[in-house]
Amino acid sequence: MSLTYKMKGLDKFIRSTQQKGRKARIAVNQELNRSSLRVERAAKLYAPWDTGWLSESIYSMQASALGYKVISPVYYSIYVELGTRKMNAQPFLEPAVREEEPKLMRNLNKMFRK
Repeated sequence: MSLTYKMKGLDKFIRSTQQKGRKARIAVNQELNRSSLRVERAAKLYAPWDTGWLSESIYSMQASALGYKVISPVYYSIYVELGTRKMNAQPFLEPAVREEEPKLMRNLNKMFRK
C-alpha cells in the first residue's frame, strides 16, 4: 500500500520548464532536490518517536528527471500517517509537504520572474 501527496500547480510548472533551456532544467532540478531534503527533514521531525525506526527510515530520492520522492519504507508508516480504527492518525509526511509547498512555489517563481 502506498500514499502519494502532490503539490498543486507543480506538474504544469515542470512541463513548462522542460520546454526552456538546459540551464533552467538544472536550476529547477536543484531547487526540487533542496525542497525534497527539507520535506525529509520536516517529516523526520514530525514522525512519532518510539524506537526511532520510523523517523530514521525516511529518505528522499530522485524519481525522474524533474521529480523527487520522500519515502518511508517502514511497513507500518501508512498506518501511522492515516490511522486505523483502533489508533488515531499521527500524520508526519502530509504536514511536511503542506509546509514546504509555499516555499517551493515561491522559490520557483522567483527563478523565472524576469
